[in-house]
Amino acid sequence: MAAPRRATIYASVFGKADDVPVQSLVYDQDFGIPAVAVAVQGSDILLERPSGWRWRRKYTRLRLATVREKRQFAAVRKLHKQASAHAKPR
Repeated sequence: MAAPRRATIYASVFGKADDVPVQSLVYDQDFGIPAVAVAVQGSDILLERPSGWRWRRKYTRLRLATVREKRQFAAVRKLHKQASAHAKPR
C-alpha cells in the first residue's frame, strides 16, 4: 500500500506587498485557490475570481500560481463564461 501524499506548504515569495505583480495569477494558501491580484491596498492584496468574487488577503499568504493552478484557473474562467452565455436574462 502506498504512503499517503503529504500536502506541500509553500512559503510566500513576496518580501513586501508591492512585490505582488498586479494582474498576475497568485495562489491563496488560506482558501486553496488561484486568483488574479487586482490591486495592492497597504499590506493586503485585492484578489478576484472569474465569477467576480473579490476578497482581500495579506501578501504573506500568497505565492505565484503554478502551471497546474494556472490551467485550473483558465478552466474555471472558461466554464464561467459558458455558463454566463447560456444564462437566461432576468
